[in-house]
Amino acid sequence: MLLARLGHDVLLLDRARFPRKKTCGDGLTPRAVDTLARLGLEKKIASLSFKVLSARLYAPSGTVLRASFANSVEPLPPRGYVIQRVHLDDLLRLEAIKAGARFVGGAQVTDFIWDNQRVKGVKVHLDGVEKEVRSFVVVVATGASLHLLKRLGIAPASGVDLFAVRGYWEGVKDIDDALEFHFVRNISPGYSWLFPVSYDVANIGICFYPGRKFPRILPRKMLMELLSSHPYFRKRLENARPMGKIHGYPIRTGFPLQPVSGKGWLIVGEAAGLVNPVTGEGIDLAMESAELAAQVIYQVIGSGNRDGDTLRLYSKKLHSRFRGMFYALRLIRPVALHPQLQEFVLRMATKRPGLKRRIIRINLGLVPVHQILFPWF
Repeated sequence: MLLARLGHDVLLLDRARFPRKKTCGDGLTPRAVDTLARLGLEKKIASLSFKVLSARLYAPSGTVLRASFANSVEPLPPRGYVIQRVHLDDLLRLEAIKAGARFVGGAQVTDFIWDNQRVKGVKVHLDGVEKEVRSFVVVVATGASLHLLKRLGIAPASGVDLFAVRGYWEGVKDIDDALEFHFVRNISPGYSWLFPVSYDVANIGICFYPGRKFPRILPRKMLMELLSSHPYFRKRLENARPMGKIHGYPIRTGFPLQPVSGKGWLIVGEAAGLVNPVTGEGIDLAMESAELAAQVIYQVIGSGNRDGDTLRLYSKKLHSRFRGMFYALRLIRPVALHPQLQEFVLRMATKRPGLKRRIIRINLGLVPVHQILFPWF
């Protein structure tokens, strides 16, 4: 979108035909809203969304930490939104087309075109025909899929770090303007969420960190057992009806453990492992990485240096912005997801506004690394 607005020739290829549904928690954090505001899109997003102004964190015992975004997330906007991805993604697609980009749906990118160890474009399977599309730079935004990363020779050995499932329920009681996070002992390490889509519809799911051991029961069954057995969810959903099927999806949080740029190519979003390793949120970081990619590509094209090496500036910018944040969040993840420690920290935070504020800011990547690891300095 940004490059198209600047007059460059942009072609978007997607294997799906839009509009299309995408499995996600649908939450836009204040960090995501900040990017959308810079793009001039917040008003349009707001018209399709449910605004949220706070977060509630529930400890395993039921202790509740209520945290307003006001006076907690500056310099970010003190609000978030919940918007189904079928609407968000199509709005972004249409805005890119409006800016001058071309879009081709149903296009399966199968491989790269190589010339002297430099990517010169992609091979595409479209309507039963194999085609080649040549370009100055290829931006890979393939989410958790590893196929094209394998073709680049940079696919991580670890693969998926998290797994999530979600569904929609209609007729949910007591919905307000809060994102809800529930830490439950039988989903540990991990959490469940309830995000308001409207005043009676919610996106409800679980996110867990399987590590070496995958759960003995299927994730969909795990979610249904939680909703039927947990007193809080039973009460909220006693008159609710499921809307469609429950869908699961893998999540990769591997940044910065793989290359993110090379001669003729860049990687953005979850394809680069840019998903918060504690919360599993990735929309905000994906949009920021795409914004950085557009800035670097614009700069490289303007310089006239087309050998591809200059794209390494993107890697430097990405690492400068996110590397410390990811290392710190990985270090604190075992603490953040330990049931007894959750209980202790959330109970303390209900009495200490400074700690409550710090929890919100850490999860949004707003606290410098040294202050996370050494808070007494």
